[in-house]
Amino acid sequence: MDDAAKRERLGIIEEDLERLRAAIPERTDGPMDAVDAAQELTAREELLGQIEQLEAERERLQDELG
Repeated sequence: MDDAAKRERLGIIEEDLERLRAAIPERTDGPMDAVDAAQELTAREELLGQIEQLEAERERLQDELG
């Protein structure tokens, strides 16, 4: 991947990170049943995992670009 493609990919990653961070459900303070709580937790963990992967890719590309 050439430098221009890396810079383009970094832009896409930044947009994806912003979108994913906005999609993280806020913690509900009120009472929840076990199913709802589990679904909320699963959704948060999945989004945080995707964010972590994108941040690692962003760091790798930034290192390659210097």
